[in-house]
Amino acid sequence: MSLRTSAWQSRLIAGAAVGAALLTSACSAATHPTDGKSATTGPVRNGGTLTVAQTSDADPGSFLKTSVGNILSEYTVLETLTLMDAKTGKPKGVLAKSWKLAPDAKSIDITLRDDVTFHSGRKLTADDVIFTLKKVRDPATGAAGQAIAEQITSMKAEGDHELKLTFSKPTPNVFDLFETAPILNPATYDDYAAGKVVDGTGRFVWKSWTPGGRIALTKYAKYRDAGNTHLDKINIEVINDPTAIVSAIRSGRAQYGVGVAALDARSLSKQPGYALLSSGGSAIPLSMDVTKAPFDKKEVRQAVQYAIDRGRIVQQVEGGHADATSLPWKKTAVGYDAAQAKHYTYQPDKAKKLLAKAGVKGATFKVVTLNTPEATSIFQIVKNNLAAVGLNAKPEVLSATEYDERIAKRDMGTPAVLMMNSNALLPASAVASRPEFVPEDNLLHVKSPAYTKLVQDVTGASTPAAQKTALHDYNAYFLDQAFTVPLITRPTLTVHSTSVGGIAPTQAGFLNLGQAWLSEPDQG
Repeated sequence: MSLRTSAWQSRLIAGAAVGAALLTSACSAATHPTDGKSATTGPVRNGGTLTVAQTSDADPGSFLKTSVGNILSEYTVLETLTLMDAKTGKPKGVLAKSWKLAPDAKSIDITLRDDVTFHSGRKLTADDVIFTLKKVRDPATGAAGQAIAEQITSMKAEGDHELKLTFSKPTPNVFDLFETAPILNPATYDDYAAGKVVDGTGRFVWKSWTPGGRIALTKYAKYRDAGNTHLDKINIEVINDPTAIVSAIRSGRAQYGVGVAALDARSLSKQPGYALLSSGGSAIPLSMDVTKAPFDKKEVRQAVQYAIDRGRIVQQVEGGHADATSLPWKKTAVGYDAAQAKHYTYQPDKAKKLLAKAGVKGATFKVVTLNTPEATSIFQIVKNNLAAVGLNAKPEVLSATEYDERIAKRDMGTPAVLMMNSNALLPASAVASRPEFVPEDNLLHVKSPAYTKLVQDVTGASTPAAQKTALHDYNAYFLDQAFTVPLITRPTLTVHSTSVGGIAPTQAGFLNLGQAWLSEPDQG
């Protein structure tokens, strides 16, 4: 599934369903790191084996798809051209030493580092980048960045470490593509695609994988900066039961866990020796099919948004670690408007007046929701809020697999859906790829020349001033039409022992363990 069908987001959703806390975990303010780094109590120590646990099995061969099973290994074994800084929203070089985006954003010149080798020993070249981007562009790959890569009309190597990309239109969001496109070795790609060999350039080598059991990573001794790789080994244990992950962390058999249930994460983080790590984030909108009654009337969609007590969701479901908002974008997005973000506030009386204007009273409808503690808890608040204004919402609870299948078919089977999507993408990438936003074959069946034009303006804006204007105009229409307005946005929080340091979150919520360290000797 490509970004055209929102593979990146749907795979993150799948993680929520199996673990309940990869995309949840409310916690106490006292233990929540605000800088995106893990809290630690001891000094950096070289050596040792870090044991981490996750609820999903690995998916070698799917690194270009950003599979949730690779959340702990992808950026530890493989590397991208750039990664977005979670604080500033600006790209930082990884394999790219420097770059120059043309003023019209229709081309980019990239200079690669000249000291990079694959784990198999071959030096990285510009041809490897071109090979990888061609694979991303190919619909058969199902890569996360396909929608952006499709804009590339020319890829030209200008020496071993220089290349030029040319685009069919302004593509200032090209760094979203780089974020999700780890560079692969053409010589080992067939084995990679078959899940046999993962030949990266990162600090750790993919040593072995036991399906459903363990991924074993070892330090890459020839890494260009190996002196700053602290661990000798990383073992990623697949533990399907979130409660068992908590037990493993408590006993010291694991030092970090992804997929712990929200209440367990909150409880564990309050105890001495444990902390939570903030990474990535998600927008959770209530979306409505504009072709199905009663949501074929704009006033009804607006009434629903005014009826919901977002502040209650923030406090009761997310433990205060979320933002009540009407916009799905990160606050670092160029053109983010704090006033627009507050457009829909809790006004049940206004909701009742809008419903009366639309001639709707006592309507009953189904709402699709994922089978996770977070999603079902949010739905319960939504249900009660809607009942207070005379609307009767019934849940249709789906597994992540069922949810993904319906999104792919563009048929949710119900008038409304409580969605959960990463909000890591820039607006220009999101409106061109996420199924609830795209102007063609939209999940919510929004069809409007005006909307299509607004999307084109957002994706084509090449300067900050133009991006700001385009996003403001898009937001105004988006809020007025109210077909998929967020209820909240919130960070992803995971739990670890304070003996662990150096875990680096990516903007999308994945974790890079490459420079992690243990302040205490490992237990095994």
